Amino acid sequence: MAKDFKGITAGKVKSTIAEATQEAPEAQEVQEVPKKNKPRKTYTAQEAQEFSNNLQTKGRKGVKLPRINLAFTPEVYDYVKTMSKAAGMTYTEFINHILQAHKEAHADTYQQAINIRNSL
Repeated sequence: MAKDFKGITAGKVKSTIAEATQEAPEAQEVQEVPKKNKPRKTYTAQEAQEFSNNLQTKGRKGVKLPRINLAFTPEVYDYVKTMSKAAGMTYTEFINHILQAHKEAHADTYQQAINIRNSL
């Protein structure tokens, strides 16, 4: 059944909308109390470095780790997934551990590469 809108004028519609959108007088009198946030904790360079080295930057404002988006072959991904769980580590911890061991095993080559890079 269709509604009959005969007899409704534009002025009546406008006044009804105006009345419906007006704020209640008591609502205007209530003032919101501003929310007070705790000041952010700042970290010294030494603290930030320590958190970064231990992969403990989560939730610490201004202390961030560098990130890399990596793609693995399915075989390597399965290896990382399996071995990280076997070692009780996250994927990130496991990959960092493997790369740190590789860095230590090839320290002389790494130092030579740094010297070449710095000489350019």
